[in-house]
Amino acid sequence: MADTTNKPLPVITELTRPFWTAARNGKLVLQKCRRCATFNFHPKPWCVECGSRELVWTDAKPTGTVYSFTISRSVAMNFPGWEKDLPVLMCLIDLDDGARMYGQVTGCSPEQIRIGMRVRVYFEQISDEAGIPKFRPLTEETQK
Repeated sequence: MADTTNKPLPVITELTRPFWTAARNGKLVLQKCRRCATFNFHPKPWCVECGSRELVWTDAKPTGTVYSFTISRSVAMNFPGWEKDLPVLMCLIDLDDGARMYGQVTGCSPEQIRIGMRVRVYFEQISDEAGIPKFRPLTEETQK
């Protein structure tokens, strides 16, 4: 389990529980609209595209592209638990299924991160109830 000492944990609700539970089990799931097939992220009670409430939790492709990023070189939100992780590469990731999600990219230096970089999800268990998706650069080895 990841060391979450002095780091915030997600607030898990009935709406978000399937996402966090799947991540704890090493799976990326997103809500998918039965009406228009749009993948939604963050979990919502309705489709972000058509407003339908016919959403089902669906396995998502584990790959995507860095849309945008920031490099944090200081402790986030005054949580000293982040200090050993610095610098933190926080990105908006365009998942191959169409949703955009916020995530940390690891295994890459600040000098290597770039818009358009291909990444693959992996998971860290952060509590008995939840895991968190993080991303690593997609290499020829990880494409298999």
